[in-house]
This record gives sequence, C-alpha cells and structure tokens, in this order.
Amino acid sequence: MTETALCTDADFESFYERHWKYVYRLSFTYLRNVEDAEDCTEDVFVKVLTGNNAFQDEIHERKWLTVTTINLCKDRLKSFSHKNVRSLDDDTFPEPASSEKEDQSEILEAVMDLPIHLKDVVLLFYFDGYKTDEIAEMLSRPSSTVRNQLSDARKALKKKLGDILW
Repeated sequence: MTETALCTDADFESFYERHWKYVYRLSFTYLRNVEDAEDCTEDVFVKVLTGNNAFQDEIHERKWLTVTTINLCKDRLKSFSHKNVRSLDDDTFPEPASSEKEDQSEILEAVMDLPIHLKDVVLLFYFDGYKTDEIAEMLSRPSSTVRNQLSDARKALKKKLGDILW
C-alpha cells in the first residue's frame, strides 16, 4: 500500500476541500458553537499542515481526521474558558421550523448530554456510519466495549426520549 503525503499547496487544498465540511460538522456536534467549531476545524488542519502525515488512502485520512477532531474537541471542552460559557440555549442553534426538526433537535440534545464515552460511539456509529470494529480501532477500545457502550447509549436515550424514538 502506497502512502501519500501532502507535499504541495495543491495537495493540501484538495485535502481541505474533501474534508473541511466533515471536520466542521463533527466539531460543531461536540462543541455546539460556531466559533469554537471553526477554531477547532482550523486547529485540525493546522495539525495536518505542520504534521508529518502520510495517508494510505481517503479512508485513512478520514479516520485520522475523526480521531484528531474528537481529541481536540475534548481538549477544548475541558479548557477553563469553555466550561464557563455555552449551553444549548445559546444562539448557535436556529429555531426548528417543524415538529420533525424539533424531534431531531431533541434527539441531538439527548445524544450530546450522554457521557463522553457513550457520545463518541453514538456519533461515530449513527452519524458517521462507522462499524463497531472501526470505532474500536479509532478509539483504542475493544470491539465488545464499543458494542456494550452502544447498547448502554440506546438504553439511556430510550429512557430519556421515550416516544420520540420508539
């Protein structure tokens, strides 16, 4: 398998165009704030530029970006400046236009309220479509742990959301 590095500006620009929306969406899902998501997205791509990364293929790129983005978001959430600010009542979420959007908003809010170890697996499994073995590899957890965490998350969401999901 041949590894490719981002050697030229054109290589990086192509890489950025392929992945920036995904990185931003993942960052926003974790951080729930436009400015923080933009900052985190920028930080991820700075890591790409300053790192010595050689990616095997686009799947490897996406997995690296996923793990890096999640880790940077967790670091940002732990930081003092973030702990004292934002909530879901922030202006960062537009008002839902329909009952379906209200249901989706409530589901997303419930997912975001899960403990971080459960939130990680739910976002990667349901929102990004990764399989449990891939999630286990990305998060350095046994596959059985990921499956148990998905089960625990489903139970917690069912308890919190009841009729919305089932």
